[in-house]
Amino acid sequence: MKRGFARTGVIVGAMLALTVLFGAGCATGPFEDPHNYGPVGPIGMTGPQGPQGPQGPAGVAGQQGPGGPAGTQGVSGPEGAPRPWVTFADFLFDFDQSVIRTSETSKVDKLGQYMKDNPNVEIGIDGYADPRGTTQYNQPLSQRRVDAIKAALVSAGVPSARIQTGAFGETRLKCSEATEACWQRDRRVEVLVRPGQ
Repeated sequence: MKRGFARTGVIVGAMLALTVLFGAGCATGPFEDPHNYGPVGPIGMTGPQGPQGPQGPAGVAGQQGPGGPAGTQGVSGPEGAPRPWVTFADFLFDFDQSVIRTSETSKVDKLGQYMKDNPNVEIGIDGYADPRGTTQYNQPLSQRRVDAIKAALVSAGVPSARIQTGAFGETRLKCSEATEACWQRDRRVEVLVRPGQ
């Protein structure tokens, strides 16, 4: 019985010694790493940012939306609007002549009245000749025919400033047959009209 009590006392004494040693170490000593790295220091500052990595592949394109409604067409301004010439009439002449035929004088009156009724209209008169003469002869002949028509229009009250002229000889033939009917079509002064600016 004494022996058992002595063993129990030894065990209790050892436990008390360990408790004192362990408690004293935890209360006063720093935390020790089990790998013996030493105490942990303070947290350092953040380092600079590293370089940007390569760009990833592009994503799949989304579905295209529906188109919008068509806009209305704008109106051309007066400067940009085309002003096409429109054929009004042809004055026909006899061979090698620049005198207005009696049968053609009614066209002068009709054209003069049209110009009075439409004061913003311009007129163009182009003279021609059939191909049975030289260019040196036909060019002045076509000019004399133009001058005759212009003088008649001015006499009918058409202002000279509203008349544009041109003479082209035999350069713009209406037909190529060597007949009187074909040549008659080329002995002409062509009258064209268009809206003024």
